[in-house]
Amino acid sequence: MNQKRQSGFALQLDTLRKRLIHEVDSAEESLREDVVKAGDISSLPTHPADADVEGFDVQVAIAQNEERLLEQVEAAIERIPVGTYGVCQLCGKMIATPRLRAVPYAAHCIDCARKERVSIERPVHGEPRHRWQ
Repeated sequence: MNQKRQSGFALQLDTLRKRLIHEVDSAEESLREDVVKAGDISSLPTHPADADVEGFDVQVAIAQNEERLLEQVEAAIERIPVGTYGVCQLCGKMIATPRLRAVPYAAHCIDCARKERVSIERPVHGEPRHRWQ
C-alpha cells in the first residue's frame, strides 16, 4: 500500500478513534448516572428490579460494542507503523482497498472474515440449534 493511501486511512482511523473515545466516555457516564440517580439518598446502586432493566441492558450492550470497536480501531492504528496495516492477519494477503474503505479497522480479508463468521455461527456438533423450543 502506498504512503499516501496509508496516510488517508490513518487519518480516517484517528478520526474514528476520537469519536469512539467520546462515545465510550459518554456511555459510561450515562450508565453511572443510571445506577446512582440524582436525588438518591444512598450512594449504593439501586436493585436492578427497581429500574428499567431492559433499557439498562441495552445501554450496557451498546457501551460494550463501542469499546470493542475502539479496541479494533486502536489495533489497526498500531499496525500502520509496523507495516502490517492492510495485510490479513490470518492468510497474509493484502486486504482489498474497497474493504478498507468500508471497514478501515479490518484485520482480515473478506474471504477469511467470511470463514471466521461461518465458524462462529456454526452450532457445536450434537447441540440443538435452539435450546428454548
